[in-house]
Amino acid sequence: MRPFLFATLAALFLSSFAATRLFVPSSPAGPDAEVVVKQLRAVRVVADRPTVTGYKRERFAVWEGPSDCNTRRKVLVTWFGGSACSLDDGSPREIPDPYTGDPVGAHEVDIDHVYPLAAAWDFGAYAWNAERRRQFGNDIEANLVPTRSAVNRDKGDASPAEWLPEEAESCDYSHRYLTVAIKWDLPVSSADWEAMAAACGIRAGKGTK
Repeated sequence: MRPFLFATLAALFLSSFAATRLFVPSSPAGPDAEVVVKQLRAVRVVADRPTVTGYKRERFAVWEGPSDCNTRRKVLVTWFGGSACSLDDGSPREIPDPYTGDPVGAHEVDIDHVYPLAAAWDFGAYAWNAERRRQFGNDIEANLVPTRSAVNRDKGDASPAEWLPEEAESCDYSHRYLTVAIKWDLPVSSADWEAMAAACGIRAGKGTK
C-alpha cells in the first residue's frame, strides 16, 4: 500500500474513533456521564498532537480592550461578581478554584485558556484567519476560567493527556475542554480522549449506545 494512501486511511480511522466507540459510565464524577459520552462521541480525534512552528500568543489577540475593561477583567466580574467591568465592592469575594476546589480570591488568579492557545495552534488554529483566532483567544463563554496563578503555570500549554486538575475537578475540566474543542472544531489526541474518558469514569462497554 502506498504510504500516502495508508496515512489517509489511518487519519480517517482516527477521526471516526470517538464516534464508533461504545461507552458505559462507571461511577462518573462531575457532569452527567451521558453529556460527556455525547461529547466524546462528537469530538474529532487524531493520533497525536502535532508540532507546528510559528506560535505566538500575540496571534490570538488575548485580553482585547482597555486595561480596566478588557477580556481578563470581564472574566473576573463573571466569576467573582459585579456589573459591567466593576468587581463587587467590599471585602474580596472567594470562589472555589475550578481546578483545585480550594477558595481563591480575584487577586490570586490568572485567567486560563482551558484549551491552551499553543495546543489550539498545533491542532489547527495555525490555519485560521486573525479574526477567528481573536475570537478564540477571548472566548469568555467557554474557554476562559480563573485559577490560582501557580496552578495555571503548572498546566502551561499541556493538553489532558499531560495535565489534569485535582481528581475531584478533572471530569468537570474534561467537560469544559470538550465543550471548547467541539465549539471551535478542534480535535483532541487519542491520548487526550482516553484521559478525559477515564477522568469521568467512562470505559468502553459492549452493547451500549
